[in-house]
Amino acid sequence: TDPKVTPPPRIEDIELRKPRIRPPAALAALCTEDRWERATHTYGKNLRDTVRAFQGDFSNPPDQVALPRTEADVAALLSWCSDERIVAIPYGGGSSVVGGVEVPLDDRYRGAVSIDLKHLNQVLEIDRTSRAANIQAGVYGPHLEDQLRPHGLTLRHFPQSSEFSTLGGWVATRSG
Repeated sequence: TDPKVTPPPRIEDIELRKPRIRPPAALAALCTEDRWERATHTYGKNLRDTVRAFQGDFSNPPDQVALPRTEADVAALLSWCSDERIVAIPYGGGSSVVGGVEVPLDDRYRGAVSIDLKHLNQVLEIDRTSRAANIQAGVYGPHLEDQLRPHGLTLRHFPQSSEFSTLGGWVATRSG
């Protein structure tokens, strides 16, 4: 018998709970409740997450997705989350082989914000003498190498997920 092929759920058919929190006016422009954004930030891209998404299980999405553009934006978002008992979930490439992008099931928190770092993707400073660099956390592996190459440098770190993961995720998970 041929295996049954199940099509992915359509975005308009995905049920998401209503957001439990709203950002303050000063942060509203950084945050979105967009259905697509909330659904795509619910899971990572590992097999278990992909299966749950294909089954249409989006029962625990983030309430907001934040898209900071500066370090000050990140600081303001983290301050809001801390003050209001909101889970702040950093989101880089979303490969999430360790489940790090998922909203915890914990009643101590009023809600959850997925903080997508995709706009924080630059090498800011390079010290050629020490071969050190100040690099934003949201940069994907290939883009990071493209920025280092003109300086004759490389990170020399190529995890299996390199093209789909970010420097921040590598640091957070002690990537090998």
